[in-house]
Amino acid sequence: MNTHLEPAQRYDDQECTIIYVGKLADHPHWSFPTHKHDDLHEIIYVIDGKGSFTINGTKHSVQQGDLLVYNKGTLHEEKSDPEFPLSTYYCGFRFHEGVHPDRDWVVSPGSDPVIRSNRYSEELCSLMQTMFNEFSIREDGYEYISHHVLKAILIIIHRMSHHQRTASEIVLSNNLAERVKDYLDTNYRQPIKLKELADHFHIDFYYLIHMYSKHYGTSPYHYLIQRRMGEATRLLVSTKKKVWEIAKLVGYDNPNYFTILFTKTVGESPRSFRKQNQKDMFVEN
Repeated sequence: MNTHLEPAQRYDDQECTIIYVGKLADHPHWSFPTHKHDDLHEIIYVIDGKGSFTINGTKHSVQQGDLLVYNKGTLHEEKSDPEFPLSTYYCGFRFHEGVHPDRDWVVSPGSDPVIRSNRYSEELCSLMQTMFNEFSIREDGYEYISHHVLKAILIIIHRMSHHQRTASEIVLSNNLAERVKDYLDTNYRQPIKLKELADHFHIDFYYLIHMYSKHYGTSPYHYLIQRRMGEATRLLVSTKKKVWEIAKLVGYDNPNYFTILFTKTVGESPRSFRKQNQKDMFVEN
């Protein structure tokens, strides 16, 4: 079943009740042992300082602008850095009874519970401060205002989480592109087919081409040709090996096809290139 909803739609029809809103400040040795909330969700925005948070067994260091999101039932332990005391806004709330279990979360299950500071952080801080002020002063209508501010906060959290996932995907994509290039650099002598290359890295064929081209400005196919021809030029200049031998050494069983590719890539035939660049150069046998 597809449970994807646009954030505004999701929170418009998913009513929630605020249980508490608070602010932590200037407590250098503040800590909270491992605990969880089975009946509510909690969000914590770091205004200033640093802290250590262990969430479901994984330790996270947080600082100004970071956001922690505990879906209900999440085990967590919290501790302020004595040298840089934490200052935070926090809020506990629950969605109304009857909400479908598949939708009873703030960040989707499996997502990173720590959302790092990004371009939405200042806006989120302002909203958290507004909600805290409303709950502190408790003037007429504060519950109504706080309720709608919380909905805005949840939508901002969705944006922040999406922004972080997108950034992470870029890093992963870049790392993957570098791994593919390393593979091509190491195995360029072998008969490499792009479909087999995609299968080797367990990715889609078209994603391989898009991801690599975006990172390096050329397709893996054209990089492989460039890599082979670069090695071929070295061998032509520094050895007396025959053209067909060099073709085989750089991954081509058909010397005629190698010559066509070399001429197209370098701008002259292998023999012409050798003649022009091997003058007065000592070469090995």
